[in-house]
Amino acid sequence: MNNIFEVSSLLDNINTLFNKNIYLKDIWIKGEITDLKEAASSGHKYFQLKDEKSLLKCVFFKFLQKRSDIIEDGDFVLMNGEMEIYQPRGDLTLKVKFVKKEGIGDISKEIQNLRKILENEGLFDRSRKRILPKYPKSIAVITSPNSSAWEDIKKTIQTRYPLVKLNLIPTVMQGDNCADDVVNSINYVNSLDFDDIILISRGGGSEEDLMPFNLENIARSIFSSSIPIVTGIGHEDDFTTADMVADHRGLTPTSAAQMIVPNIINIKEYLMQTLANISKHLEFKIQLKSPILKNINDNLDTLYQKNIENYLQEIDRYDSELINNLKNKINIQESKLEYANNSLEIYNIKQMSERGFNLIENIDGKIIKTISDVQINEQIKIMMSDGTLDSIIKSKTKE
Repeated sequence: MNNIFEVSSLLDNINTLFNKNIYLKDIWIKGEITDLKEAASSGHKYFQLKDEKSLLKCVFFKFLQKRSDIIEDGDFVLMNGEMEIYQPRGDLTLKVKFVKKEGIGDISKEIQNLRKILENEGLFDRSRKRILPKYPKSIAVITSPNSSAWEDIKKTIQTRYPLVKLNLIPTVMQGDNCADDVVNSINYVNSLDFDDIILISRGGGSEEDLMPFNLENIARSIFSSSIPIVTGIGHEDDFTTADMVADHRGLTPTSAAQMIVPNIINIKEYLMQTLANISKHLEFKIQLKSPILKNINDNLDTLYQKNIENYLQEIDRYDSELINNLKNKINIQESKLEYANNSLEIYNIKQMSERGFNLIENIDGKIIKTISDVQINEQIKIMMSDGTLDSIIKSKTKE
């Protein structure tokens, strides 16, 4: 138990061993620069040196940079420095003293060669970039369900445009399985043919973490998608081949989310302003047309009044004609009645008898008109003006 160390004590001992090793105090190493960052305040540069198998953290202080080449991500370099353990984090770090560029690293060469091929095939052409729908109904988000990127996207879109439906497509976003999983997710969303936009997004990371998005299969899958694709991969400085093929690129997951949906506040303001403009326009039109409308109304009043007067005159005329027609018909009927009355008077028995004409009936009440209507010895009645005579036929003489 005598060899128990505290963490800081152990790291001190390791640094002491490094300082005693002449090879680690003045070491030459070559590799490819990745994840290069420069502190804005101090100018110190922080990056990693890599080969096919390993990564080594490096720091290059500004006061040592003057006699060295200017470096960028992807440069293949030869460096001189000393090894130490950075105690606050326990990182094995190379303190760089000198850098000489020796070209571009193998991985960077592969990326550049792929981009040239894709560019020649037209995958980067602006003419094929599709316009995003202004008011999407559904968006598929290809990302890790437990990532901060997904939380940022949800929050941003729900705040800006809560009317849209978000469909999370859980996907591995780094590591060996990342590229194949992203391709599968893109193909899956296209097979459903439900969403208006696909958003591929993840947060920032090292160049190694983002390397899958420089691979050919993701680039070609994005190109082949029938649904517009927007990328929001890493930070502003992280620019991948997938970003170059995508229809649109957001600098971060949040900016990508802002890009694909409108702001509902702006929509409301626009609608209110549009309504106000329409009201003003209608009010102006009404004021402009008021004299014309008044003139039309006056003309209509005059026209209606004239028509009413004409109709009343017509009614009076028809009424007069109707009364005259009725009077004529009444007069005709009165004449007919008078004629009928006169005819009845002519046939009145008493009046006929007074003139010497009498009515003769048999005992059955049948009127006898000719001698053939009676028989010899038949009893008859003779209707006189003042009574009735009963008689018997004794003989008949036809004239």
